[in-house]
Amino acid sequence: MSEEIIFSRPNATAARLGDLAPDRHIFINKKILLTGETVILMTANGRVCLISSFLLLHRISKGVEVYLPADVPADLRRECEQLVNKFSRNSSITLLAKQPVYASYDAVLSVGSSASASPNWTVINSNGWLVRISSGSANISADTDQYNPIAALAAACLGVTEVFKRLIGLKESRGELLGSLTFSLYSYKVGDFDPGPPLPPIIEADLLLTGVGAIGNGIIYLLSHLPLTGSVRVVDYQKYGPENIGTCLLISEAELEEDKALFAEAYLGSRLAKGYAEDIQIFSKRLGTEIPYPKIVLNGLDDIDARHIVQDLWPDMIIDGAIGDFAAQVSCHPWYQNTACLKCLFQKPAGEASEIIGGRATGLHPERIRNENDVVNDQDVLNAPEAMKSWLQERKGQKICSIVQEGIIRQLSNGASRKDFEPSVPFVACLSASMVVAELIKYIHGWDSPVECRYQLDVLTGPERGDFFPQDRRKDCVCVTRRRNIEIVRKGRG
Repeated sequence: MSEEIIFSRPNATAARLGDLAPDRHIFINKKILLTGETVILMTANGRVCLISSFLLLHRISKGVEVYLPADVPADLRRECEQLVNKFSRNSSITLLAKQPVYASYDAVLSVGSSASASPNWTVINSNGWLVRISSGSANISADTDQYNPIAALAAACLGVTEVFKRLIGLKESRGELLGSLTFSLYSYKVGDFDPGPPLPPIIEADLLLTGVGAIGNGIIYLLSHLPLTGSVRVVDYQKYGPENIGTCLLISEAELEEDKALFAEAYLGSRLAKGYAEDIQIFSKRLGTEIPYPKIVLNGLDDIDARHIVQDLWPDMIIDGAIGDFAAQVSCHPWYQNTACLKCLFQKPAGEASEIIGGRATGLHPERIRNENDVVNDQDVLNAPEAMKSWLQERKGQKICSIVQEGIIRQLSNGASRKDFEPSVPFVACLSASMVVAELIKYIHGWDSPVECRYQLDVLTGPERGDFFPQDRRKDCVCVTRRRNIEIVRKGRG
């Protein structure tokens, strides 16, 4: 499989930094070490930090090595061995038998509490809702007894961000390495040392999850670590392609061409989850007949139209995850408050149609781009511009959705500027997922949240510069102009 496609999105994200990242062209070839301290790795939080870091790191580097101290639990070592075997086809991953020379790596990520004077070292851990990290010489607390996988994944995301900064040689004017820092996913405050309320022994919820891409992978990963009961219905009409390996936390080559929704069902287990490999608009027709309308929706979408369709379901609460190049965002949209709905918040900009952009990238007629599950045929090649015929000929029999993505990546590698290809990195998406699930737990249990509409942080500058963005409903939005009708429809559902 082409490394160009696997690493295309992380590569493109680094490329957008330009001269602020001098090593943006070579970072995936640098060496990373993942390690830890036994006393932390023996805790549930330490284990999630380690495994999450592993799942993230090999998607931004072709050379990841893992060293576990000799006295770590045998089952943790076996789990790491299984992960190495599963993902080694994507990149070069080695589980070391002997303690390595730490200074020989471009970046070291340790799950523990001890910092280092070495310029390549970052240490992380978590406790309850607290995320801890240090890329300096100051140690962090070793108290990790209150289990909470949400903060553990977030700690891994911020730790891998520090690794990424080192790999690309990020200039301090764009983002400095973090000193010793504690960040709460309960209050979203830096320097808050309260681990927050323990997770309940049982979390009961009936959820609709839309989208199982980069953010959705992080969401189902966390849901699998929580004592969740009830049901999770998952909707996504797409299949995984090779470009998803670089951004989706859980997939490997084995999952390519698998329906995203059915993957989520299998991952969470069919007793809890049900996957629907269909468009959200088609799925919505099931509601009110074979499936009750959802009260809580989690969004892992990257499309404005799909968000608007989800909003038209008018549930009690929608929690939406969104990402930019390096911005992770969560937004909450409760019906019973004067908070902007998804239609208020996500406005579609005027621009070129995606079919036109896809046609330019592939040589396919725009009408054919709309039939994304069809395969390229002889007529497509015949109708293509001369400059695209040979490229399209080589891809006969492949699904249109697959070659559109490949064509877009090809344009990017040739220096073309496009609006539809969205570069991304997995640690940003999974940080957004952590915040989505954090808000879910707070909402289910009636705990206060500071997020009145949305919270956003830039991972390169860190949580200290994260900010809240309150937003009321727009007076010209349907949530205001047709509020009475919406209320009638909601009450009519029983």
